[in-house]
Amino acid sequence: MHIWGNLRQKSNTMTLGCALILCATAAAKADAQQLTTFDEPSAAIAPLIGTEAQGINDWGTIVGDYVDSSGAVHGYTRTAAGKYVSFDAPGADPAPGYNCLYFAGGTCPQAINDPGAIAGFDGDANGVFHGFVRTAEGKIATFDAPGAGTGVGQGTFPDSINVWGAITGYTVDGNGTAHGFVRRNDGTITVFDDSDAGTGPGFGTYASSINDEGAISGVVIDPTGFSHGFVRNPGGKIANFDAPGAASGSIGTGNVFINDAGIVAGSVFQGADGVIYGFEGNASGKSAAFQVPEAGTGGFEGTNVNALNVEGTTTGYVTDSNEENHIFVHYANGKAVTFDVPGQMAVPGSFFGSAGYGINSFGVVAGRWHDANTVLHAFVWVP
Repeated sequence: MHIWGNLRQKSNTMTLGCALILCATAAAKADAQQLTTFDEPSAAIAPLIGTEAQGINDWGTIVGDYVDSSGAVHGYTRTAAGKYVSFDAPGADPAPGYNCLYFAGGTCPQAINDPGAIAGFDGDANGVFHGFVRTAEGKIATFDAPGAGTGVGQGTFPDSINVWGAITGYTVDGNGTAHGFVRRNDGTITVFDDSDAGTGPGFGTYASSINDEGAISGVVIDPTGFSHGFVRNPGGKIANFDAPGAASGSIGTGNVFINDAGIVAGSVFQGADGVIYGFEGNASGKSAAFQVPEAGTGGFEGTNVNALNVEGTTTGYVTDSNEENHIFVHYANGKAVTFDVPGQMAVPGSFFGSAGYGINSFGVVAGRWHDANTVLHAFVWVP
């Protein structure tokens, strides 16, 4: 307990330091609400490939992936000052040809914590996926969760890392069934299943987010094919919930996130038309649904939540009635803003445009966008 307290104090000191740095930057640029687009310097500029951002920490360091001119997919970090470092996980497919958006392979970072450790997955030349963790110093270790399959599209898929280096995500076994896992910073891995999980291909337990206390959230797909949210407490007990208005118990289109305050957020299909709403509430499942400006009212239109910060602010993308995507930021007080990247693709029915994928404690958002030629780029937005 004494050691844990010392580590927490060290973490808080680091956060305070970055708070001073980022708050000063934000104050200087608050009027402009600065939106900066960028490409990793070695990224190819070609249709459907390029640079994407997946996460951002409180120091303003962004993590993501890019495709180079030879079709190789690499991970990268970008500091708040714009300095890039490219890296590859050992054994990653050298040239799958498409960004991690398409799960083709290569090195695919998914999250970065405040000390600078990165978690993600890589696809090898046989189409099998493995987990990796990269330290702030650049050392990379790969791992496979017990029971992970060895067929094409199977393996280990980390999604989130907390300040202590604990990682969560899911595995896909040889039957195509998903199982949640947590990897502690000493390398030990625990695989777990929600009691309501189905066991067929595509069914199972999909863990997606871990907070600093060790609570995990995600989605479970039951034997009927409907999906529900879950929260697993640090002791391993799992509680399921349905988001408000969930159509036949379906939680929605993606992950469920949990922050250090125990708030959960995600997306949910509502009604027979399949309109998508965001939702936010507490870990017991008491939550409220919301829509942001420009949300459409048709099937697969609406608000898709991709990230949640400690303040309860979410980001993602909203699909309008023309089936085009726009970035949104939704605050805990219910206020929301939507915006576009200048020059982003605007083609009705494309489901392309722009989206936020990471948000830090200060509301700084990182994400990706497609231009008019479908080239993929990254952005960072300072509120």
